[in-house]
Amino acid sequence: GCSAFTNSAADVDSHTGLDDDASAHLDGTAVYLAGDADELPAPPTTTESLADAEVVLGTTDATRATLVSGFRNGATVALVETSSKDERPSDGVQDAFAAFLEADGTHQYGTETVLGRPVSVAAAVPGGDTASTYVFLDEGGWDDRVLDPVGWVEHGRLPDCRTFVPESSADDDYEHAGDAFIVGRLETGETYASRTRATVRTFEDHERRVRLRTTMHAAANDGYPVADAHRVADFPNDDPMLDQFPNPHERNGVEVHNRTGLVDQRLDVEFRPTNDRARGALTGCCGLTTGGDAAYDHDTRWTWTDDRYVGSDSHYGGASGRGEWHLDG
Repeated sequence: GCSAFTNSAADVDSHTGLDDDASAHLDGTAVYLAGDADELPAPPTTTESLADAEVVLGTTDATRATLVSGFRNGATVALVETSSKDERPSDGVQDAFAAFLEADGTHQYGTETVLGRPVSVAAAVPGGDTASTYVFLDEGGWDDRVLDPVGWVEHGRLPDCRTFVPESSADDDYEHAGDAFIVGRLETGETYASRTRATVRTFEDHERRVRLRTTMHAAANDGYPVADAHRVADFPNDDPMLDQFPNPHERNGVEVHNRTGLVDQRLDVEFRPTNDRARGALTGCCGLTTGGDAAYDHDTRWTWTDDRYVGSDSHYGGASGRGEWHLDG
């Protein structure tokens, strides 16, 4: 491995658990198996009672009534793609996941789908009247491609931003409306995650402002050093971007390049490391405010590059897709 890029004591805030045996977090967690249980891995602890379930783990043909019942009872719901990477439609598990969330209809939530890349798990965690959603790309790096992602949903975390995040006297007027994660772990050990958090302010005339703030995280672990993280959110012209952040700057070893065009309704921000600490683990944030329905095309990607020798070699993670927020519960 590249010892220069492993976590040190000073780097403790960059730990996410993505490179751990995340399935161990399910020890003692009551998991209810829905759909075709024979197609699912065996969690450490299972329950036959949906009412007692802390996690509902299901195949894409699990009945929506079962999934919705568990979800409304406070359980995490995780849907699994059971066909092989070679034969599966990339949107199979995501379509079933979207149908389940729509059938629930009692939570505010957003999803960021992935197009043209294999997805192993899609999960949702209820919290009050909002939900957090997760899409896990099947990059070949999980020891268990189902239970590791589900374990991370239950106990994983993202570090705080290492780049500038604006604060405003209006912050308290915005209410949390859900998180949408995209997560992956490469076969070579590198890990990544994005979290887009929506907050909403509704004015007396029912006009609405939606803030979308995205945290981008990448870690080298035993793989290549982090080279960049890149986030694009492209809005149609009838959903105006009212503002965006951050301006170009460098902070904590992270250099921010911002090519956003408000005229084009397109957020375009790139984060690059400038020291060994950030090449080992990088976390940056960007975001925008819109007055529209908060639906957009996203491109959310990471690169790790080893350039110690003649030429260079890179590994890649992430994907493009569609972001949609359902803010009326």
